[in-house]
Amino acid sequence: MRTKQYTEGIILMKKNLTENSTHRLRAANKRYRRSLRIKGPGVLGYVSFRHLKPKFKDSNLTHNLVNPTVYAPPQLDMYARSNLELFSNFLENLRLSSKYNDHVIISFKGTNEITACAGLRLLAEVSHLLKLYPTLSFSCSFAKQRHNRNKKTYNRIEQGLQQIGFFDAIRQPNIPLSRNEHVAVWQQLSGNLADGSLAASLLNSLPDSISKISKSHLYKGAIEAMANSVDHAYPSEEAENSNAENRWWMLVGKMQNSITQIVCDLGVGIPVTLPKKHEESLLTTIFRKIGILGSGDAELIHASTFIKRSRTNLPYRGKGGADIRSITEHFPSALLSIRSNRGCYVVAGPDHPGIVSDGYEEIQGAKGREWSASYNGSIHGTMIEWTVSLKDLEA
Repeated sequence: MRTKQYTEGIILMKKNLTENSTHRLRAANKRYRRSLRIKGPGVLGYVSFRHLKPKFKDSNLTHNLVNPTVYAPPQLDMYARSNLELFSNFLENLRLSSKYNDHVIISFKGTNEITACAGLRLLAEVSHLLKLYPTLSFSCSFAKQRHNRNKKTYNRIEQGLQQIGFFDAIRQPNIPLSRNEHVAVWQQLSGNLADGSLAASLLNSLPDSISKISKSHLYKGAIEAMANSVDHAYPSEEAENSNAENRWWMLVGKMQNSITQIVCDLGVGIPVTLPKKHEESLLTTIFRKIGILGSGDAELIHASTFIKRSRTNLPYRGKGGADIRSITEHFPSALLSIRSNRGCYVVAGPDHPGIVSDGYEEIQGAKGREWSASYNGSIHGTMIEWTVSLKDLEA
């Protein structure tokens, strides 16, 4: 069953669009696809020739002579399936350009919208690429803004990226921040240890009206997601891979009526680690119990939330995946989503309106509280996100 627009999406910033904005965004997406269409051999789907490694040995041009520009899509979004696949192609272009060039320009001139989940994933990508290629640097371009008589105004996309620490990550000067109703209050943190003090430092910044019990449940979920990145997203057999980085990125944001927490890692993904961490008999039992028929990424993510045993017995780990799933049990209004590689699993609390984006299918037997989706493109990592109303948190 396909459902309507996904209310999980927390929009960081958004240009003021006039009437018929839906049609304008759809047209912008079509123009974006056409502008990146391949005119020669390639396997990535939407990659311009200028991003590819030069193949002509007799060429006098070096790969650094012209700085390539990677164009962000109109909607930097991971909630709607079609937007996520465009976003995945954008990240693939960014990786390819970074591999063969010392400087890459990221153009946000055609970007009208960016969501928190996509913003954090982009931040993680550029941070990882800068560590992977020490000589690499990035710069950005944005749509021109009108100037008033008294001061310069800044693009809202630019302001949103500033809030999540994007310019600090690419070593570019920060811009002045101004308050406006379209930009949520976000705080970002990253690390490579499941350190409780790091999670606590962000959660302590939440309003005093949130009860200690609520903060405790959010804390447990954050610790589990961070520990997943450190212990499971980068298994020991992958340690020899120089591209592996035991690191996580976290955002905590306060909207007008809710709190959102997002944890991201660039590991091998839950669908890869789950079969390695647990015996086949245990996974078969879980599949049968919850009625899973397939074995794709979305199904494996779904099954992972029912694993109550961990590969390690560290005291802060609790019951593994059950700690994350319990968010919707403690907070009736909560919405939890787990994206990993080519799949997504979403579960809502009993008081959540239960509306998700196009491209998600309702899981049978879940009483309209659970959904899953499969993607053509991979996000190359795992993102765990939950949103809880302030009403639940203050109870």
